[in-house]
Amino acid sequence: MSNRCAHPLLAVWAWTWEYVNEHPLGGGFDVYRQNRIRYDMEQRASPDAPLPADLPAVREVVDEGRAFHSSYFEMLGEQGFPGLLMWLIIHFGGVWRMEAISRMYRKRNRPDEAWVAPLATALQNSQIVYLVGSLFVGIAFQTFFYMLIALQIGLDTYLARRRKEAAWLPLTNRRKLAQG
Repeated sequence: MSNRCAHPLLAVWAWTWEYVNEHPLGGGFDVYRQNRIRYDMEQRASPDAPLPADLPAVREVVDEGRAFHSSYFEMLGEQGFPGLLMWLIIHFGGVWRMEAISRMYRKRNRPDEAWVAPLATALQNSQIVYLVGSLFVGIAFQTFFYMLIALQIGLDTYLARRRKEAAWLPLTNRRKLAQG
């Protein structure tokens, strides 16, 4: 496969799209090493410099092994459509779940639950920052972000267990807990 685009980044993304259309399950880790892309490069020394008369305005560059420079295209190229779908479900599911937890605990007046909504919001914001930043950086498999997901899962399961235990308390114990 050989693509011809005006910018190398767009050429890599176009190559990835063509590749995954032929290989819907992706090509595995480091599949980008197979790419061969073509793009046009201007022949100017600087943006203001005039173009020499004997040179063409652009020259074709052929490059191989260009990285994806996007976590979305990294997942698509390496793991295919199923891998990208799972990755998106994991990340956007975490954002959605932290929003649900934040809303659930935001207006509670129990002092022992005051920390929940801010933590859920912080975990959600960190994941949103990751998702926006990973549009142009290939960091789909960085362990730190999976630790954030683990924190989200841990928070969610801990709070679910607390809610389940609170539902079983006799009514008199609930009143004592509410009073402090």
